[in-house]
Amino acid sequence: MTGRIVVGIDGSQQSGSALEWAVARARLGGEQLELLNAYNLTPELNFYGYHGGVSQPVDWFIEFSEQVLEAAEARVRELAPELTCTRTSSMGHPAHLLADASEDASAVVVGRRGLGSVASALLGSVSNRLTIQAKCPVIVVGEDEFPTTGPIVVGVDGSEFGTNALRYALAEAAVRQTSVRAITAYDVPPHATRDDPELVARMQAEAEAEAAGTITQALDEVKGTDVESVSVDQVAVAGRAAEAILSHADDAQLIVVGTHGKGLVRRVLIGSVSRQVLNDADRPVAVVDLPDN
Repeated sequence: MTGRIVVGIDGSQQSGSALEWAVARARLGGEQLELLNAYNLTPELNFYGYHGGVSQPVDWFIEFSEQVLEAAEARVRELAPELTCTRTSSMGHPAHLLADASEDASAVVVGRRGLGSVASALLGSVSNRLTIQAKCPVIVVGEDEFPTTGPIVVGVDGSEFGTNALRYALAEAAVRQTSVRAITAYDVPPHATRDDPELVARMQAEAEAEAAGTITQALDEVKGTDVESVSVDQVAVAGRAAEAILSHADDAQLIVVGTHGKGLVRRVLIGSVSRQVLNDADRPVAVVDLPDN
């Protein structure tokens, strides 16, 4: 059965970048594309004397949605006429509609920010919500041109989320015929002081070895997934996890993170490491949850 990649289209430049990333990925794996645009109507308001709301008829929003999708499909035909492509125009919040469409999809691809958002340090509201609600991996693409060569960089932390992120990274690397760079971070215990350099060196070596073992264990857990031939570079880095991942992703074509890291219990918010990577990365980021979530 051919897979399906859902692409959020809103007419912004970043959704255009998401579309082109999805086309390139679908050409590698043979997936079909579903282009989805969500339109919303603001109700008429009379709030303490303030009057506002919809200034256009419903038909205007429907026509705009369909025209944006037609333009997106035309771009797909220009780039890859062999791909199967469908269009979906629906009324509602884009994050909710994309999450519904993610059922049984291979991936959902969205821009980092869409129309109406401001350039800020915060992730766009749609991509942020979607990483929590989606039922498949979510790929967040920025406005910059995305690389098509280089390794897949993935954060591994000993949690089941990190292991599933590694599983996804290996599968992507197999499709792209590239390697994986697995990153894990560790901290030297704070009581290790410079007063005893030998102790500091020994403790750092032990922490690094333990971190490296985290990757080895995760690799053992994903054995038998038909991607064992993918080359994996294991890197243990002292410091914070997000900085470790980003500092080793300058040549990556894709960064993969789990939705949550070790020690997180509640599933209300995306993990802090994943959020920082999404906010600061200058290349596409895949956010992967557990299967059957």
